[in-house]
Amino acid sequence: MPHNDCQAMLTIEHTIPESVSPSAERPEGIPLHFDGGLLGFEANKQFELISDEELKPFQWLKGMDADQSFLVIPPAFVVGNYSVEISDDDVALLGIQSTEDAQVICIATYHANETVTINLKGPIIFNQQTGQARQIVPLNAAELSLCHPMGN
Repeated sequence: MPHNDCQAMLTIEHTIPESVSPSAERPEGIPLHFDGGLLGFEANKQFELISDEELKPFQWLKGMDADQSFLVIPPAFVVGNYSVEISDDDVALLGIQSTEDAQVICIATYHANETVTINLKGPIIFNQQTGQARQIVPLNAAELSLCHPMGN
């Protein structure tokens, strides 16, 4: 049986200070609302997607009603051909009218051996028009990796 080092994964969490100094500007973010929260963080519904020039193409998914923040990345920066099949229920819950409305990001995980993997099996999809977001398990999840290596 192959060894799966993803059993001891640690999701990167980071708290972005409200301000470093009184004159410091807080980065502008995109507000996202998760009706069901994130998997494992169901009580937390309000997040903000924040770009950080020093981390591009990564972004922070910062909890607004909790202290959790997650490092996320659009999957196109990690895999060349990534597509997820989502259910009609997910499309309706997100209010997606066309594929252009939908944006996909994936949570990055930092491992003790200093490698980074991306969760392609549980992507976050959000409606760019409304800010409605949902972490889903796609219909084609069996074909996707929970711990896809990021060119470490």
